[in-house]
Amino acid sequence: MGGAGRGGPGRGGTNEEREAERKRRMEEQKRRQDAGPTRVGRKKKRKGVEQSIKLPNIVPTSKCRLRLLRQERVKDYLLMEEEFIKNQELLKPIDETREREMAKIEILRGTPLKVGDLEEIIDDDHAIVAPHSGLEYYTPILSIVDKD
Repeated sequence: MGGAGRGGPGRGGTNEEREAERKRRMEEQKRRQDAGPTRVGRKKKRKGVEQSIKLPNIVPTSKCRLRLLRQERVKDYLLMEEEFIKNQELLKPIDETREREMAKIEILRGTPLKVGDLEEIIDDDHAIVAPHSGLEYYTPILSIVDKD
């Protein structure tokens, strides 16, 4: 429990140790002075090649990853929408052709001919029908005929 040594009580130590400690402190102080004054405010931004070399490599964090995934979803949606529009443009002439053909069929069918008039429904299975010739007939009604 003596006072000898560097860390002991009273910090006695030898002259050589004290001298080495003093030199180390002086070198450290000199190094700080060479580095320039310590700044309290914002650090000045350096421009040029040496600053860009010193930039750290950026590894995508979770936030960047989420943004990337969202942008990929938007890209997929836009590609799908573009494909849909192309398909619609391809199908448009087919739809127009089909409409023209249906119009021609309607013209060929023409208006239906009137065969006669339903004068009176007698019961669920029979009715009186009057054709254009003027006579009236008592006829059975088919089951497929809508009675309303």
